[in-house]
Amino acid sequence: MSLASDPKQLWDDSFEEAIALEAYNTAPVEALVRTVSYYFRGRYTPEALRDLHFLEMGCGAAPNLVWLARKGVRVSGIDISPKALALGRANLAHHCVGERVGDLVEGSVAEAPFPDASFDGIIEACVFQHLDRQTRLKTFAEVRRLLKPGGIFVGYMLERGHTIFQRKQAEQLPEDPGSLLLEDGSSKIHLSNIGLAHFFSAEELHELLTGFSVVDPCLTTYYLPREEAAKRGYDEYLQSMWTVHAVK
Repeated sequence: MSLASDPKQLWDDSFEEAIALEAYNTAPVEALVRTVSYYFRGRYTPEALRDLHFLEMGCGAAPNLVWLARKGVRVSGIDISPKALALGRANLAHHCVGERVGDLVEGSVAEAPFPDASFDGIIEACVFQHLDRQTRLKTFAEVRRLLKPGGIFVGYMLERGHTIFQRKQAEQLPEDPGSLLLEDGSSKIHLSNIGLAHFFSAEELHELLTGFSVVDPCLTTYYLPREEAAKRGYDEYLQSMWTVHAVK
């Protein structure tokens, strides 16, 4: 099943398998933590963070929201998967940060049910890379709509130096360069079997974030341990990711 056919079912299935294997994220994404922390430094005192409201688009099990809430930031999230949201709610409750939680809603990141200029910051990690072209364009437009002037967007998404793209780039969708349909029959927690995956270029990210005062895609690369690479069918597996720092 491709991602476009029924995204809610695909992500529910993925989270069901991740829960069974205890393979879902329990720690915040390092690249997001680092980049948001850089933004906070010199701009806000620890006390002033309590005045900020951040949204995570595709919040999943919510470890990123837990990190923000523990710093004092008010947090909200949206995710298409009910199973992911249940996990996220439980995780936030477990860390006793309920007083810093705004809205956790089920829905599409392309049609977020929040008013214009609602948020001081928006984050996403490995979500926008699984949207088809039309949905991707609408979602970046939502980021622009939902951010306050001067607000920050930090995204973590696939880059074209990634091992899978380098191996399969001849199979790019002709109507959407940079996109692959990845369905190898392995675990649904692996990129290689998650359906549509889009590998961004720097030029594309600048276009998608037109009108922002700062657009700074920062390249992050690292190799998986060979044992883990072998589980995914590769002798060597390079994760090549953009950490996108953008200010409206």
